[in-house]
Amino acid sequence: MPPKSHSQLNNEEPSTSEFLQDLSENTRKAYATDWALFTRWCRMQGIPPLSATPDHIARYLTEISAASGLSSASVRRRFAGLVWNYHQRGFRLDRNSPLITAALSEITTNKSCAAVTKDAITPHEIRAMVATLPFDLRGLRDRAILLMGYIGGLGRSDLIGLDLHQNDTEAGTGWIDLHSEGILLTIKSKTGWRKVQISCGNTDLTCPVYTLSQWLHFAKIRSGPVFVRTSRDGKRALSTRLNDRHIPRLVKSTVLKAGIRADLPEKERLALFSGHSLKKGLSVSVDQSSGNWIEVNLTKAAGF
Repeated sequence: MPPKSHSQLNNEEPSTSEFLQDLSENTRKAYATDWALFTRWCRMQGIPPLSATPDHIARYLTEISAASGLSSASVRRRFAGLVWNYHQRGFRLDRNSPLITAALSEITTNKSCAAVTKDAITPHEIRAMVATLPFDLRGLRDRAILLMGYIGGLGRSDLIGLDLHQNDTEAGTGWIDLHSEGILLTIKSKTGWRKVQISCGNTDLTCPVYTLSQWLHFAKIRSGPVFVRTSRDGKRALSTRLNDRHIPRLVKSTVLKAGIRADLPEKERLALFSGHSLKKGLSVSVDQSSGNWIEVNLTKAAGF
């Protein structure tokens, strides 16, 4: 990629000012981030960014694809950012270099064959997500959902199917038992019934036991579904069981508000997280004689 003068570039491609006029503010910010990440990688490799060869570019694209979990479309978008940044500095990056096109083709093939997985949420991230919730009845409910789902390693059907007592409703798939050491959940599974113990935490704000107790108290839930809908203003509990689609929506919205994986575009951030991200939390399976007991004692150990 030998440097070219601005006059030479003007004969082949639009000028930088024309490029700037055609770019939206968001695209310009994204391209600036692309360049910052690339130059950082170059420094770590001991390569002057403006002297990078097609082989370097191909290696960089392959590495960011593998390390960050970016989609092939996002990798190509970042490559477009590099092309623009080189042009802005008076250089021409050959889009059609065999090394680069081969790398992009391989990335596309690998991404299309790979299974889509959801990121697990870390203790630090779940605390940040919980902190974004309002202090009204709806916020209290959602706080209990996030903390119980994360600490208990519960899926969205596990959470939404909970009743306060056994046989409260026909639609219920489990029930809870609040006791001095925490919450004992009995949940229907494909192989029978399993029990999940969720212990008390260190602080009320992130303690799943305290949060659930407060939700049940202020929502005036005496029987039936544990997690129900609220009024539009979030101040009054309704009798209708919450839809399980609320769980992934809650996870995604709090991930965005908490600024988790802010280095990625919003669409990619949303694709990385779902209700399953809670299930991949802190649950620990203990193989006991009955084979159906799951005990979770990591609440305090994880800083909750």
